[in-house]
Amino acid sequence: MNKERKIADEEVKQLYAFTRKHFVEYYDLQTELVDHLANAIEEKWQQQPGLLFDDALQQEFKKFGVFGFMDVVERRQMALTKKYRKLLWAYFREYFKLPKILLTIVLTVLLAKSIQHIHAVIAPILLFSILIFSLVRFFVLNHRYRKKVKQTGYRWMLEEIIFRCGSLPVFIFIPYQIIEYVYDKEYSTVGQWILAAAVVLFAIYQYIILYVIINRAEVHLEQTYPEYKLLKQ
Repeated sequence: MNKERKIADEEVKQLYAFTRKHFVEYYDLQTELVDHLANAIEEKWQQQPGLLFDDALQQEFKKFGVFGFMDVVERRQMALTKKYRKLLWAYFREYFKLPKILLTIVLTVLLAKSIQHIHAVIAPILLFSILIFSLVRFFVLNHRYRKKVKQTGYRWMLEEIIFRCGSLPVFIFIPYQIIEYVYDKEYSTVGQWILAAAVVLFAIYQYIILYVIINRAEVHLEQTYPEYKLLKQ
């Protein structure tokens, strides 16, 4: 009985090149697709031992439809974006538990009292300060990420989601809504407290996105991709 034919190392390299050629840029997704294609090709060889590698690959690729791997990339991106949001929400919830909730309350009280006794313009000034600082941090992180990709040659989808934050629209939308509230309405004491709380929560949200998750990124990446630790150098 002939030994079953297996994918050779050189053919594995060809599969990686094939996924890159078809617009799969992320190493984690390339690996998943290469594993899938390799297994499918080996199954075909069991039925058709004389089938050429390129022919088997093209037959399997046709199963992905007219859009090729694009649907797979989109589904993976949606899944990892959902994972990122869960991480974000988990860190955010910590500020509603002891001891961090005490810090949240103290900051809200200080800001509310400042709005009441000094001027409401403190809120938009603080918001714009957070916005400018966040934008600078955002671009620094993106530069750092691009430099790392250039050095390592690998792109990981979850890492890109983390370092690119996915929050740039929030930079504009939330401050605009809060400032519009300040200038277009006469607000009560309750309104002042709501405004103060909104500014504090926005600051915490930006801090979690731009510092907390970034600082713990490698932990989450190693949990998601076992091979990340080996290839990150």
